[in-house]
Amino acid sequence: MADWIWIMIPLTALMIPIVAVLTSHQQRMAQILNRTTGDHSEIEALRREIAELKTLIHQQAITLDSIAGVQRATLEAPPPTPRLSERLGP
Repeated sequence: MADWIWIMIPLTALMIPIVAVLTSHQQRMAQILNRTTGDHSEIEALRREIAELKTLIHQQAITLDSIAGVQRATLEAPPPTPRLSERLGP
């Protein structure tokens, strides 16, 4: 029985650093998992903001298209015919 005690003392001394490394690893993994959970809400907020920006860009594109159509119609229309008195001059 006394022979086992002398073997167990060095083994116990070697197990302490191993347990410390495993514990710190578990803590780091828990921090990483908690960090990714917090990022999920931030990602959703960014997705909502991108959707709002897309909607705004679509509205602006429609507005620009309608303005371009009005300008095209104005430029393609024939100029107004001057009145007879304007053509004859002073």
